[in-house]
Amino acid sequence: MRRRDCSEHGPSPGDLRAASAALAGLLIMTGCRSAGAVAGSLPGASAIGLSPRHLRLDAESLEATGARGRARLVMTPEQRSVRLEDAVADLASADVVFLGELHDNTEGHAVQLALTRGLADARGSLILSMEMLERDVQRRLDLYLDGVLTEEEFLSGTRQWGNYAQHYRGAVELARERGFQVVAGNVYRPIASRVARRGLAAGAGDPWAARSVDVSDGEYKRRFLDVMSGGHGGVGGPEPDAAFLERVFAAQCIKDDTMAESIALAMADAGEPVPIVVHWNGRFHSDYGLGTVERLRRRVPGLNIAVVSMIETEDLDRELVGDEVDQGHYVIMVPPEADGG
Repeated sequence: MRRRDCSEHGPSPGDLRAASAALAGLLIMTGCRSAGAVAGSLPGASAIGLSPRHLRLDAESLEATGARGRARLVMTPEQRSVRLEDAVADLASADVVFLGELHDNTEGHAVQLALTRGLADARGSLILSMEMLERDVQRRLDLYLDGVLTEEEFLSGTRQWGNYAQHYRGAVELARERGFQVVAGNVYRPIASRVARRGLAAGAGDPWAARSVDVSDGEYKRRFLDVMSGGHGGVGGPEPDAAFLERVFAAQCIKDDTMAESIALAMADAGEPVPIVVHWNGRFHSDYGLGTVERLRRRVPGLNIAVVSMIETEDLDRELVGDEVDQGHYVIMVPPEADGG
């Protein structure tokens, strides 16, 4: 799989909104609004033809999310609008597909669910991995998937994001109905908060966090710190001190490494043939093939990894501009939530 050099690209306005939330004490909760991903075509991508510019989604995905089906799917770098079934046929050749989302966009979640459903149909077996579920709930999640707990018992005994019912339940229920594994991939949130306050050592050795965490310099750190310090018209206000930035970056990295380790462990335990893994996360974690993606590559070299990203735009028919082309192998274009949800 080819990668284009994306080092020259700066953060998008969405990155800046995510970083602003982080400075308010929320960390960059998965990179809710960010730029970029791996670039380049998957095997077979050249065979995909032009199609109607707006997607046609299955009724189940629309009903589960309450979406209206206003979205477009673009293959990069060709900037071709593709049908969902053609993207599924292409993505099904990957070992791992990252679905990088905007956490609060209903239309985008409907596309993610439709892609997940399509990949399950294409491959027959699937591992669903989710940032939105943290490692400490894995046991109760397994009991629910196995039918030991009712949904009410599962929900009452675990934490869910506020939009779980509308945006994430559909994917979990799809996995439950078909007997697929669901990985609660993310670090236990209090650990990340502790790291943000006291440094990486505060999370070391916890079983609900990755065994190793990389906070070294590189493209991912440069982008993160550039946004956090207000570069490119960033978050504004007083510039955070260096020590604070290092701690918050470490908190971001412990999420990335924990999700990468969770995926790697699930694949190692799956047996042959290993099912395709579909991982849902905020797009900052996977854009440009950085974050969780690059950390998974280190743990399992040679994987065929595909990245799908997402942007909000008032004009679904416009071309991708600037570094939007580099956000992923595919980019989901959706209206802003105020219009699209």
